[in-house]
Amino acid sequence: MMNKFFSPAIASLAVLALSIASPALAVSPTDNSSRSDSDPANRPVIGLQYEGPIKVVYQCTRDEWKEGVSKPLLYLKKLRGYYEKQGVDPEQLDLRAVFHGDASTHILTDEAWNRVKNTDTGNPNTELLSELKQMGVHVEFCDSRRQKEGWAKAEIHPDVLLAAAAFARVIDLQHQGYAYIRF
Repeated sequence: MMNKFFSPAIASLAVLALSIASPALAVSPTDNSSRSDSDPANRPVIGLQYEGPIKVVYQCTRDEWKEGVSKPLLYLKKLRGYYEKQGVDPEQLDLRAVFHGDASTHILTDEAWNRVKNTDTGNPNTELLSELKQMGVHVEFCDSRRQKEGWAKAEIHPDVLLAAAAFARVIDLQHQGYAYIRF
């Protein structure tokens, strides 16, 4: 039995082989708009093509920051905003992030953040985490990591869900059809 993930690759190789063997059989792009190869300023921009439900999981492991907040959380907000601007119904969006590894502190409460980081500033992600929940974005945290760090469940931001194990959760979501993005 052929693995379903190999079928597209085999099909692509077959098309490539045919196009090399006979240029007349080469497949042209699906965008039939007029384009000028001689004028790069007029080349087309590929827009959204998929019209079905959009399911995405971010695996967030790196301690990366942008604009003073967690980079993956910021990019989740930007992705949600992009789809909104494109007219995608929010009911069609299922965006998730699974945090573990070096990014674990990003989802702490203000009090836990202050204790872990030895500061009094509070978690810079607190407002963003609440905002993402209001937008329908699901942020999850690896409960195994929580236990390893010795953090109480109450030390995890209340808008963050707990997943038993991050890797298993990401795999489970991928099997459910979620597109995978790593941070």
